[in-house]
Amino acid sequence: MAQSKMIRLATLNDIDEIAHLYRDTISTVNLKDYTAEQVAAWAGRWTNTPGWTDKITNQHFLVVEENGEITGFSSLTNNGHVDMLFVHRYHQGKGIAKLLLTEIERVARDKKISIITTDASITARPVFEHFGFNVVTPQTITVDGVDLNNFKMAKSLREA
Repeated sequence: MAQSKMIRLATLNDIDEIAHLYRDTISTVNLKDYTAEQVAAWAGRWTNTPGWTDKITNQHFLVVEENGEITGFSSLTNNGHVDMLFVHRYHQGKGIAKLLLTEIERVARDKKISIITTDASITARPVFEHFGFNVVTPQTITVDGVDLNNFKMAKSLREA
């Protein structure tokens, strides 16, 4: 049976599945670029239900669903920041990030946002570069007392 990908806005009913996908992706995929301590601090944020509620309520928060399972999600803030982009570890390389980022860019353009930004992990940097984002600056963030390196990235949505 062919899998059909459906993109839709997230709802508060999706929080549990989104939070587990977030934790599981960081704990497996990002482990190749971050230490166990860094992964534990970062993935530990998955239980922050008020944080997820806020993001789903106040951001343009999208999920991709395949056969009833959420396989990826992404969110855009009102000022053009791609706050989240996560793809399930077993569904990477199948066009889910492309589907999400294409829709995020469409929404940003509709909102007359000319530059979108993100804070990309070491792991996600090549994905964002593939979709036209450029590194603005490397940065270090602190999560629960643990430093993690990532990259401030940006993409112009102005027509060439």
